[in-house]
Amino acid sequence: MSGLWTDEERALLDAMLNCLIPANPERRIPAAGDLGVADFLAQRLRREVELGSAIKTLLNGAPAHADAMTPQAVTALENEFPAEFRALLSVTYMGYYSRPDIRALVGVGSHPVHPEGYEVESESEALLDGLTAPVRERGRNYRDTGPIRKS
Repeated sequence: MSGLWTDEERALLDAMLNCLIPANPERRIPAAGDLGVADFLAQRLRREVELGSAIKTLLNGAPAHADAMTPQAVTALENEFPAEFRALLSVTYMGYYSRPDIRALVGVGSHPVHPEGYEVESESEALLDGLTAPVRERGRNYRDTGPIRKS
């Protein structure tokens, strides 16, 4: 996906992504920038023009060199450009966790969410009773509209 960013911008973006989702060497989980999530972002830019604008804004406000991109610098960008930061963060998570190899490393099945879904344990009867007790104690709390007539 050449042509979207200069080499310096790509290095800054990768450094920013590495701060958003850092590596976990003990579990051999790579950081988002090192994994190439910027390539996923580039693909999304085809459908989401505003994402490109958000990324450009963040890159323009970023430190001059990738080596200066620290978690504190990313926090400063978040505070200065909150809407743009949220847009980048959301798509970064999508790009990172959509990869089957990453889902397997973090303990989630490597298959897609649909159609198989993930194994979810059922809540116990005691937990459900505790969660719904206040609703049952409150009693009927709605107005009966009577029979519904079709026009």
